[in-house]
Amino acid sequence: MTSSTSHPTFEVDARRMRRGIALLWIGGITWLIGAALSTTALGEAARKWIAQMEESPSEMAQRRMHQLKVAAAAGSKAWREEYSQ
Repeated sequence: MTSSTSHPTFEVDARRMRRGIALLWIGGITWLIGAALSTTALGEAARKWIAQMEESPSEMAQRRMHQLKVAAAAGSKAWREEYSQ
């Protein structure tokens, strides 16, 4: 008794596979172009928004840092005065 088992074959339609790959490439390139256009538009909008601000972001950050240092010094001084008595 010999048992001959036939294995199912895995066949891919080459023409359909090529079409699918071509569509993937077209979709990927379209996505990249869309991402580049969107990023450019967002960058231009951000540049215009920053140009309309009364003070630049770096000046604002410096002012906030100064306020932070003054507040920290005041809090530290109040804490030392409270616990030094």
